[in-house]
Amino acid sequence: MQFRYAPGATPLDLDEAAGLMPTHITTQAELNAWEQFNVAQGERWSSRQTKRNLLEEAFVRDLHRHMFDKTWR
Repeated sequence: MQFRYAPGATPLDLDEAAGLMPTHITTQAELNAWEQFNVAQGERWSSRQTKRNLLEEAFVRDLHRHMFDKTWR
């Protein structure tokens, strides 16, 4: 059986959804919007850092955490 969904209406894979923190996200479009908001928050965080070395592993890890800590476990 093959299902066809409108763009962005594709349901999330159950394994993928299990790793999400917010329980209200059920489609790829909702996930994309949520991640976009979180990435913007991470970007704001990084712009407020006065001492930063963009190539330093610790900075990159902190930035990644700020970008996805409200999305993925």
